[in-house]
Amino acid sequence: MKEMTGIATCKNKILIVDDIAQNRRLLAEILVQSMDCQIRMAATGAAVLDMIEHELPDLILLDIMMPGMDGFQVSRLLQEKQMAREIPIIFITAKTDVESKVEAFRQGGVDYVTKPFHQGELLARVQAQLRLKNLQDELRRKNRMLSDREEHLTHLVDEKTRTIEKMTIGLVTVLEDANLANDDETGNHIIRVSEYAALLADHYGADRDFIKRIRLYASLHDVGKVGIPDAILKKPGLYSPEEFKEMKQHVIIGHRMLDNVEIDIMARNIAYYHHEKWDGSGYANGLSGEAIPLEARIIALADVFDALTSKRIYKEAFPFSRAEKIILAERGRHFDPRIVDVFFDRKADFIRIKESLA
Repeated sequence: MKEMTGIATCKNKILIVDDIAQNRRLLAEILVQSMDCQIRMAATGAAVLDMIEHELPDLILLDIMMPGMDGFQVSRLLQEKQMAREIPIIFITAKTDVESKVEAFRQGGVDYVTKPFHQGELLARVQAQLRLKNLQDELRRKNRMLSDREEHLTHLVDEKTRTIEKMTIGLVTVLEDANLANDDETGNHIIRVSEYAALLADHYGADRDFIKRIRLYASLHDVGKVGIPDAILKKPGLYSPEEFKEMKQHVIIGHRMLDNVEIDIMARNIAYYHHEKWDGSGYANGLSGEAIPLEARIIALADVFDALTSKRIYKEAFPFSRAEKIILAERGRHFDPRIVDVFFDRKADFIRIKESLA
């Protein structure tokens, strides 16, 4: 039998390490007569370390008492190598003391067979460890396949998400342009409302995705105004009851414009519900409390604050102090109390945004 070569075509590769040639050959003969395996042999620890750089065995039968580098040292060095860490090692030795057995397991061994060994016992132990190794390898292989598949699916989802985001931004831009063409006062108003809304959502405790989406879709809160006549939109004075009734239709128009399954429901909610009030006295559905979507409750305050502190064709800009008093008075009536509290906590940030985007 030639050492360092295969003696049988096999499913499993077994490396026998012993400094005595007769011991190596005896083990090899026992294994190949009873198992479908391929045998490799090594006489020293240095030879083992060299061999695993080129081919990894499925199991190692390792003698402890060898000159130069003993079996414990070999096992310890194998454990330090990532590629060899999963190879099961069965120590085969004449040492029968308990301390040696404990040390064998401490140094990475999975089993311990004493010489002279019983052939049936040896084969049973080797076969058990190979079955376990094969199951572990199969599990790792399947985990890698799942990981690769998940990575591929994640890539596809991310790619699809980027495409949808680009389409959404394009749609929002078109609708914003329609608003701008219809209302000279819309420009920085919709930008400020978006920033106010993101600020409120962040400090309200919303997650990153919610904050990102509300910043994007806040600008669509008044998109339905494209369907309102200029004579009403640009009227320099109070609306008559009939005109106000028509003006309120902009939330319904906006909802219809965005009523498509491909459009994020947050955009529809913002357009449809941002004039609902916490106490149920708003329009167009008379919703109250948390029945009003959070995004709409946030936009309600952001929109009103900006309207109060901005010049309109029908009014001058209110000072911040007056706007604050109005918002505080509407806590629990028009506005979600928690959102009002966030507004006052971040009041300085609102003022900064207002002044930077005046």
